Amino acid sequence: MKLKTLDGRQILVGRPSGQSDYLTTQIETLSGQVLSCPAFDITFLPQSSIDLDLPVNVVVFVSPTAVDASWRAVGEFVAVSEKIFVAAVGRSTAQKLLAKGVRAFYPEGEGGADVLVKEMRNQLNLKKACVMIMTAEGGSERLEGLLKQEGAVVNTCACYRRVDVRKLSSSITQYQLNAGLSAWIATSRRAVRNLLAQFEGQSIDLTAVPLFVNHSAIAGVALSEGVKTVVVCEDAGKAMVQRLEDWFLTFELKK
Repeated sequence: MKLKTLDGRQILVGRPSGQSDYLTTQIETLSGQVLSCPAFDITFLPQSSIDLDLPVNVVVFVSPTAVDASWRAVGEFVAVSEKIFVAAVGRSTAQKLLAKGVRAFYPEGEGGADVLVKEMRNQLNLKKACVMIMTAEGGSERLEGLLKQEGAVVNTCACYRRVDVRKLSSSITQYQLNAGLSAWIATSRRAVRNLLAQFEGQSIDLTAVPLFVNHSAIAGVALSEGVKTVVVCEDAGKAMVQRLEDWFLTFELKK
């Protein structure tokens, strides 16, 4: 019989609407309560900026959202072309592509732009690469810069927009706030800052609540913002759920 390791614990999930289903289901399966507080809203952009007539032999997706937002324009292109090298910045993005029938190259561990480019050097000649990056409007230019340093020709396509949510939703009740939080989840540096802004002046001090993130870069921002305890997970899926279980099971065993 599986232990209900999250019984009686309320966990804030800061992922956007439509992207929190997996974590919500898993937490509730373990008898936990979910406080849904999207750190930003997602809007898919018109895909006219995606020009498949340009010479392209590498397509990089920076997030699962980038896959969904661009798929109508590039899905068939990357799925049927044997000459296209498809890459993902991390495991979760690669899993999203695999669910759509496309096997992508991705770095093990946390992932990220730096390690992806480093490992791509062993897979193809980046000096001759024509790369199309599927990303968010106003997203980090780190990946584009690193690829250009390698000599690649890069075309960055903004396929979705993130709109900051820095005010706590009116749907959050005082009862939920009074119940307190056992943990919170943020999957980007921007999400950490937005969630801290949402809870500024509230009865819950997020900096005193354990934060679970999916990359050390996010942890660095959280620590600089005063968060006292940050747990880094390999991904925002199964690995994060397992770390949540392990974290609270340790407390139970100490009782």
